[in-house]
Amino acid sequence: MLKKFNELSLKDKAYLIGGLILLVIVISFGLLNRQTVTVSLVFTQLSAPLILVIFTCLVIGIIVGSAIGFSYHHGKTQELKSRIAEAETTIHKKDKELLQYKEQVQQLKQEAKQ
Repeated sequence: MLKKFNELSLKDKAYLIGGLILLVIVISFGLLNRQTVTVSLVFTQLSAPLILVIFTCLVIGIIVGSAIGFSYHHGKTQELKSRIAEAETTIHKKDKELLQYKEQVQQLKQEAKQ
């Protein structure tokens, strides 16, 4: 296992060590918060260990935050795609104009030689 750890990139090692530290913190936090709490919901009450309540809220927060972030980035992606399409259309139009100008320059050069 040590050989495989040495083969990892520095970034991967940092993620692995950070993940292990986070795991130790979460486990110790869970062991310190084993008492049962009552959570009042809209129509009912639930009794559960405090760590389970905290972990559930964390997971719900991650899911909601990810959904909001995904929709934001999806909207930005669509906006950028439309801007790229507009830019490509403008480039295509300008290329045609450039070709016309080059043809006009060639014609004027030929007229000037005669």
